[in-house]
Formats: sequence, C-alpha cells, structure tokens
Amino acid sequence: MIIMKIAILSVTEPAKDLALEIQEKLLKNPRIIKCNVFHKNVRKNMEFAFNNYDGIIAIMATGIIVRMIAPLIQSKDKDPAILTIDEKGNYVVSLLSGHLGGGNQLCSYIAKLINSKPVISTSTDVNFKYGIDSLAYKNFYKIIDVKKILPFNKAILDNVPLQISSDKDLKFLTKYFSNSTFTKLPDKRLGELSTINFKFSKDDEEYSIDLYEKKLVIGIGSRRGKTKNNILIAIDEVLNNLKIPISRVNSIATISIKKDEHGIIQACTELNKKLEIIDIDEVRNFHHEDCSKSDFVYNKFGIDGVCEQCAMISVGPNGKLIHKKIAMDGVTVAVAISND
Repeated sequence: MIIMKIAILSVTEPAKDLALEIQEKLLKNPRIIKCNVFHKNVRKNMEFAFNNYDGIIAIMATGIIVRMIAPLIQSKDKDPAILTIDEKGNYVVSLLSGHLGGGNQLCSYIAKLINSKPVISTSTDVNFKYGIDSLAYKNFYKIIDVKKILPFNKAILDNVPLQISSDKDLKFLTKYFSNSTFTKLPDKRLGELSTINFKFSKDDEEYSIDLYEKKLVIGIGSRRGKTKNNILIAIDEVLNNLKIPISRVNSIATISIKKDEHGIIQACTELNKKLEIIDIDEVRNFHHEDCSKSDFVYNKFGIDGVCEQCAMISVGPNGKLIHKKIAMDGVTVAVAISND
C-alpha cells in the first residue's frame, strides 16, 4: 500500500470514533505522509479531499458517496482512491481508482488494520490476476494512454501470452503473467528513466502498451563519519517498507555539505546508483508542506532539513514524498517520486 495522503470523512459519532482510530494507526506508517479526519459537511469536505488527497476513506453509506463524487470524477489516472466503510467497521469497500489509484491495496490494508472484511470487485483481483495498471501503481510507473489498459487486462484474464521488454532486467515479471516472455534491451545511462513495453497479438492484431518510470530518488542525510553499512541499512529499511527493489531507484541525493562523506559515496558505488548533490542554498530556499522541519538542522545550517528536501528537489516540481524521514543510527532517509 503506497497511498501518501489520506482524508477520512465521517458523519456520525461512531463513524468519527472509527475515523480517529484509523488515523492513529495510519500515522504510524512512514509511507503515510498526511492523514486528516473531516467530520460532517460531507459535500464540502469531499470536494476538498478529492482535489487534495491521494486516498479518501468515507465512513458512511456508499450511496451518499456515489452522489457526492459523481460530478467530481475525471479519469482513472487522475481520480483519488475512494473507500467506504460502514460505521461498525464490518466491511471496507474499494469504490473508485482501485488499480492506478491504489484503492484495492488500500482497501486490503485498512481491512487488516481494523479487522474487517475487504470488498474488491475488479475482475483481475477476484480472479487472482495482476493487472497492468496494478503493476504500474505498485512500481511507480505511469501509463500515458489509459485507454490501452482494458484490452491488456482482458488479455491477462484470458491467459493470452504477453511479450515483455525493458532496458532493466525485469525477468521476474513473467511470474505475474501466464505464458509471458521477457526480452532484455540495452542498458540506458546510469540514472536515466526506463520503460517497460508489453505486447500481445490476437485475431491478427497487435496490441502494445508502455509503462514509463517516474523518477524515484532516495534522499540521504547523515552525521559525520557514518559508514557505508550505516547508509545501506537505512536504505534497505525504506525499500522494505515500500516493497520495491534497489533496481527501481533512479538515484540517491544528498546536500552539498555532505558531498565528501565516504559512507554515502561508497554506498552509492556499491549499489551502482548515481549520487546527486543538491546545493545547500537550493535546500535553504526550498519549502514544502509535506517536508518535516528539524530545529537542530535549522539552528546549525539554516535549513529545514536534508533527506526529504533533497529527494523532493531532485524529482522536480510537483514531486511527491512517498516515504517520510526515518532516522537510524545517525542516518536519515526519505523517498520521493516525480509526478510528471
């Protein structure tokens, strides 16, 4: 589950109690950047949440939410994930953006948190298949032409053989798709974004779809003299939390005052990752509501922080923090992705 900002809506007092319980549990997860509870004023709060959050959990009747979101819906690659839960917490329903928005994963996650039953109705999931759009969401790829998703997911349901190719070694993808084959294309330059191409043929017609990497960057901060192993252990922790391999990381970023830290340099070398150095003045002038602020760092260097800020600057404008800062034995690590 990798939804970053979640709004929880309620209308009754029992629903509000459940909302606060879910909020408390979610905020313990470093992958949750923000989680806010909105009580009553459903129409106003829904419109605000729809435009400002990645996921919405509505603890009320599904019919109410269907009426509220009908005029707001745009497309499967833009709409937030929306779940509904009854105020007793018996069922969690994945209502909108189950795949590209991560609603199905969020549904299963929330159901486990509150010991309820997830209700997921998408064909690939109920048939224990892996959709193209689910793959894109889980691994932070974008699909430009979303109209191509449907024929591919139908082909997957029908066990049609797929041809997969990429400049990264992604042969493991064949285990998700029946009778599929993988072709390794020539490597791109270090740090350059990759593409996965899927093809299949049916009734003398060839279908093709591309999944494009979003830039994914690990931001690193550390006390002086931290070793390579200190850095690697911290990186491994965030990768485990996000359930992605190091091969999915495009680069590692740190601040200019840490550019000569041997531990960071050696870790990047061992992982074969490009090290991006972000100038301290750029960090000083960067402020984002999702980035935490450290009084210690500000008093010493005049900046809000290091790892979250460097990751966000590296991925570019409109980027998203997908793993907030964690500190491990003098090393701080965060992760961000581009949003283009």
